[in-house]
Amino acid sequence: MIENKKKINWIKFLTYILIIFGAVLMIIPLLWMISSSLKTPTKIYEVPIRWIPENFNFDNYTRLFTDYNFHKYLINSLILAAINIAGNVLSCSLVAYGFAFLNFKYKKQIFALLLATMMLPGEVIFFPQFLLFNYIGWFGTLKPLWAQSFFGNAFYIFLLRQYFLTVPNALLDAARIDGCSEFNIYRKVVMPLAKPAIMVVVLYTFMNVWNDFFGPLIYCTSEETRTAAVALNYMKNTYEGTSSIPITMAASVVLVIPSIIIFYLGQRYYVQGIVFKGVDK
Repeated sequence: MIENKKKINWIKFLTYILIIFGAVLMIIPLLWMISSSLKTPTKIYEVPIRWIPENFNFDNYTRLFTDYNFHKYLINSLILAAINIAGNVLSCSLVAYGFAFLNFKYKKQIFALLLATMMLPGEVIFFPQFLLFNYIGWFGTLKPLWAQSFFGNAFYIFLLRQYFLTVPNALLDAARIDGCSEFNIYRKVVMPLAKPAIMVVVLYTFMNVWNDFFGPLIYCTSEETRTAAVALNYMKNTYEGTSSIPITMAASVVLVIPSIIIFYLGQRYYVQGIVFKGVDK
């Protein structure tokens, strides 16, 4: 028994060592990015690396918003993220509620067809979508980047539908007896209980939109519609050449901050589950 405990303790110790080692490897590039954003261009190539700059150069962050107008691109990205989050949560939750609780003809077949669309690579459907958006005059605007969210996403629908199935039928039956319509049951019963799954959709949508480079690069042809991810790519090709690295790193730090904030605020819902007491499904 004592030997088994020692063996388990050694396994836990080695596991923690590997986790710490992996975490250090993951955080080193982030620390270098933050350190570089506070340096002057001549200090970037110092060997060995000076992790803590002698003088903190906050001019990189100041110029980011004065000379490069980076706040305009951040606003475009935030608007896109907010609209996509609203569209995905609304459309996907409504469809998922239908597949989870409503009975209609060919329900299983339609759901299987929906899941089959997840096997289509994005490269396959991009060109037909591009032709469609160009035909209706949306090329060069932000509309192609958010309109699709209001038509549902197969993965999010599947995720929410599976989570909705964990809601006890007794709650829904009680609401129906009290005279609740299906929409009120969806709005007042199911959605409040599905906060963890909804937060997963919010986090995934935000990260996908915030870090999306290809879509905005294709559709946003003017500087007014440019997003932060595309603007970051343009910054490294400015007239300043290699001396723009500190400002590029400052822009990267600014781009990371919203992701950290939204994950921090949503992590409680992201990792928690629903515990039902005294109710049988």
